[in-house]
Amino acid sequence: MDDVSNDHGNKKLYHIYYETRPNDFSIIEKTGFEQLTNGDIKDIDIAHIANALHYMNTWLENSKDDDPDCAQALCGLYGIEYNKSTVQQKLFELLNDENKQLGSVQFIWYEIGPAKDAIREFLSENKGKIGLTDTEKIRALFMQRSNFENDIRNLKQLSIAKDWELVENTLHRNDFWSFISNDISLEDGRINIIFKYIFDNRLETKDIIQEGDYLYRFFYHHLTKKEKTDKGSVVVNEVEVLWKQVMDCFRMLQNWYYNPKIYNLVGLLVKHGYSIKEISDIYNRDDVNTHDDFIFNLNKEIRTQIIDPIPIRMGNSELEIQEDEEYIDLFFDHSKEKAMMPDLLRFINIREMNKTIDLALSDIDKEDDEKKKSDLLRGARDVISHIYRFPFEALDVFNWDIEHIDSATTNSLTKPKDQEEWLLGAEQSLGDKILKDDYYIKLRDNKEVADDETKKEILTAMVNRVYDVVEEDSSVMRKNWIGNLTLLDCGTNRSYKNKIFAWKKEILQDRIRSGVFVPICTQNIFNKSIPNVTPYDWKWSHKDKKAYHAYLLKEIKEFKDEFADDTIEN
Repeated sequence: MDDVSNDHGNKKLYHIYYETRPNDFSIIEKTGFEQLTNGDIKDIDIAHIANALHYMNTWLENSKDDDPDCAQALCGLYGIEYNKSTVQQKLFELLNDENKQLGSVQFIWYEIGPAKDAIREFLSENKGKIGLTDTEKIRALFMQRSNFENDIRNLKQLSIAKDWELVENTLHRNDFWSFISNDISLEDGRINIIFKYIFDNRLETKDIIQEGDYLYRFFYHHLTKKEKTDKGSVVVNEVEVLWKQVMDCFRMLQNWYYNPKIYNLVGLLVKHGYSIKEISDIYNRDDVNTHDDFIFNLNKEIRTQIIDPIPIRMGNSELEIQEDEEYIDLFFDHSKEKAMMPDLLRFINIREMNKTIDLALSDIDKEDDEKKKSDLLRGARDVISHIYRFPFEALDVFNWDIEHIDSATTNSLTKPKDQEEWLLGAEQSLGDKILKDDYYIKLRDNKEVADDETKKEILTAMVNRVYDVVEEDSSVMRKNWIGNLTLLDCGTNRSYKNKIFAWKKEILQDRIRSGVFVPICTQNIFNKSIPNVTPYDWKWSHKDKKAYHAYLLKEIKEFKDEFADDTIEN
């Protein structure tokens, strides 16, 4: 970095040049004088620089009435008349004060002799300062110049630097990150998931307590360890071995990501609590030689860990399940059983998506006259499309809930104003289903001429009549049964409250039109396209609950049969 005169107002500007990323130099020079395009912002550092410039411009230009922290407000605090050019001049003086009277921006270049340990000196020099993250310290270990022979030093360092950037940028794509991690809020150090994988695969680490900076200490040990030889102690350079393991893990994750069926199954296990190491153990089994082998073994793991524990009982009179019939014994108000529901509901959506992939693949090899017209030009490559991947990042970002399809509770509104608002929404959703109901219309007509006390009674009767028409379930057990539950983002769920099915359906359709992701099975429920549900798209009766439950039970039993312990992949 140096400063030179510049034609822009004859101000001295600082210039930055990265040896590892020379192409960034021209983009940084352009910043501030030309508008950056999306094509200019090719990495996270340029994005940060662009954001910093935007923040500074906003700080300079905002009014103190709108922004109490802007430059204009700061000038007012010190009794200085605000002028944008004056503030800019003061900033340039601060950056270029040759006499150091105002203070200045400085960079420290610290050189050490060849006999000193660079890592120890670095840690000593930074002791007491802002702490570095494990990721930053591990990167310094890999990038130290002593790792490489002089004649190939720059090429090796540049290669690792570029690989590091590729890995970090990929892991910062939430669609990629969310299928291998449950920590969507993590911004810095996502590459640690790979370092943890390498750590977990080393036998000598099994007794190491995983706390503090254990990952850094592990890599420090392997990148600086010494062995005794006839000529004394020498550093055993493991940088290439360890970096190859980093890239092998990264390519393994990419391999999983680009196969949508594997992506869906891996993501399901990760949401269940599996680590990359545990999934890679399945990947590395002796009987896994192809993608199909891996998919088969992932499904068997899902059956064992997620599907088998789901309790299935015989007969329940309140649910109208006969004594010789099976039912899924999962209820929202039972904490142990409720904990199984997210896995089951994610599973059922992913199973639908993977079955769709199988159908698409089987259709590819058919003769053109056997295909659907929309599929005539489809090739195997198209099946890697993101539309076949379950968006796990939506699960993480939008905080999904288990939603009651029919109302979770009976309507508890007691204030006439609230009841009238609720009835208006119900009428708009149900239309003729309620507006042509003789008893409801009679109640509504009587309400218009009733005194206040009688009006309250009539409003309550009108609410109850709506519930009668839509066959609202009064049974707490039926309301909390798995046949009345689905996955939904918390924003939509919170907006539902005690609304009836038809009203919920309208809200859901509006949310979908505005771009909110809704799982395929939840859409099928509100579209009444689950097998054997009633044709009435304005209510969710107990018959519908039983039909939806039957669909879930059928999928569970077929999956368990398909991936039973004694089955082998064909």
